[in-house]
Amino acid sequence: MRSKAQKAFYFHADASSLGGFIEKPFQKHIPAQAAATLPAVGGHVTHRTEAFNFEGVISCRAGYTRVSGRHHEEDGSATVSVTSVLEGLNILEILKADRVVAQITAQYPADGGFPKVSFAGSHFDRLMIGHADASLALNSGLLGIAGGPKEKRVPITQALFHETGRQQAAKLIKSVKAESDQDDLRWLADRYSWMDSDRKGKDGFLLCSLVDGVGGAIPGRSFGHVLEVPDFGRIFLGELIVSPPLFRISMIRAELGCTVHGGGSAGCAAVGVRGVPP
Repeated sequence: MRSKAQKAFYFHADASSLGGFIEKPFQKHIPAQAAATLPAVGGHVTHRTEAFNFEGVISCRAGYTRVSGRHHEEDGSATVSVTSVLEGLNILEILKADRVVAQITAQYPADGGFPKVSFAGSHFDRLMIGHADASLALNSGLLGIAGGPKEKRVPITQALFHETGRQQAAKLIKSVKAESDQDDLRWLADRYSWMDSDRKGKDGFLLCSLVDGVGGAIPGRSFGHVLEVPDFGRIFLGELIVSPPLFRISMIRAELGCTVHGGGSAGCAAVGVRGVPP
């Protein structure tokens, strides 16, 4: 049955369980695992890959993705949802996880206002750095929880994204200033200081994380959701890029800087919807 809606919706949703590149000691792309893209008209797409091992550098037991989107004629809104799952991640025998899940659901109102966004379902199962379990402090606000799991869920607004990113950046930079080798950590301040300001999201672009901090007897140092691990490189957890109407999450992103140089990401998902006319 043909829709009677006056507005046309163009959907965007993509997901991958694993992917990246290696620069040293060789140059190769790490093929994206379980990559899925939603057609512009919406619909439903799933993809699954089984055991994968790339040159002994990065491996997994399995990965699968699910993307879907549709228009609701009842109220004129549109919903898009993405799930990315990776099982049995192993990077250089240092970064391991039993399961990594990225999930975004966003409902875009007919009037074009800020969408109702949820990251419920996004989580790590037994994340290990070295031989230690990483203890993660998650951001309850971005997970839509106020005052604890028994309280009612609260909406995630653009102001909340901005304030969370600002607070996380300020805490990260403060922890860098407490270190004796600040020059070696200048890259951290340079990369995140732009969020530690009164930007108010004027350009609509924000960066924050579902992870506030990392604890446990892990090797190296943690700065909020960022870790520096000897003989490995840098690890970024639960990163969120907000640029309405686009929302993108990378549950694990690694910048390898040891005998192996390159980058890899696990549990990636992105959603977006544009209505025409605006």
